[in-house]
Amino acid sequence: MNTVILLLRILHVVGGVFWVGSAILYFYFVAPSVKGLGPARPQFLQGFIERRRYPMFMNISSAVTILAGALLYWNSSGGLQTAWIQTPTGIGFTIGSVAAILAYLLGFILIRPRGQRLGQLGKEIAMAGGPPPATLAAEMHVLDDEIMALERVELVLMIVSLLTMATARYWGM
Repeated sequence: MNTVILLLRILHVVGGVFWVGSAILYFYFVAPSVKGLGPARPQFLQGFIERRRYPMFMNISSAVTILAGALLYWNSSGGLQTAWIQTPTGIGFTIGSVAAILAYLLGFILIRPRGQRLGQLGKEIAMAGGPPPATLAAEMHVLDDEIMALERVELVLMIVSLLTMATARYWGM
């Protein structure tokens, strides 16, 4: 096996494990736990986002996964040869690739700005002290609901990508 291809596979698989695994952990464990924190919620989220840099970690792991995957796809398909893409294996990898790219775009274009706004609101509330004004609390609630709905779709896309990529080699058997 070519050393470059081996390195790309390692980057793709390890990046994907971090990306999808972190999303599953966040969606099923961190987010529900955070909802129960009450007044400590903004402080926890600020630490999680700013000090632990969760969004940056997700951006890097997803970008590495997508880039390495695109190069592997290019290589496997012989430079996007239709004959390979139309094979059962090619179809599996194509479905997985499209699902991963859609998940990435959903996170970067729709979830990220909402999360940033939520962070700004948290800072405003923390600086003001005391409970948030009704307008800020309402905006936070709307943003939180939108993020959860988008994350649900993103997670489904990630799981579709994970399952199709893990099994695509065997679709033609």
